[in-house]
Amino acid sequence: MRARGNSQGDYLLRIIRQAAEMLRRLRHRLAGGGDAPEFVRMDADAAADALLGSQASVLALLDPSSAVQLVGHPDVVALWIALLDVEAGALDAMGDTSTAERRRTRARALRDAATELWGPVADPEDSPETP
Repeated sequence: MRARGNSQGDYLLRIIRQAAEMLRRLRHRLAGGGDAPEFVRMDADAAADALLGSQASVLALLDPSSAVQLVGHPDVVALWIALLDVEAGALDAMGDTSTAERRRTRARALRDAATELWGPVADPEDSPETP
């Protein structure tokens, strides 16, 4: 019989896997999958909200170090960073370079904070298998 605490861990792993799959699809769509960049941007934002859950709006307002600590899991932060990068790419394709640069700046700051806390943060697609 499973310990009760595992259900929360199982849920987290399921969310991480779903977000990683969405990230792969978004990257494909952005790289020429035929979708308008507006839809890719909206879907990247929605995927980040789903990944971060009810804390998404709060995490967006926090300084990077506090946000990374509150998320508390390197794989979740790595996916969040990657989704911000996809959103930035879509914004560039839409011609909104200033917002794209803000997303990239946030992604870099989150990566730096995560690296300080846990060590280097790998791109989720660089891993042979997402947890």
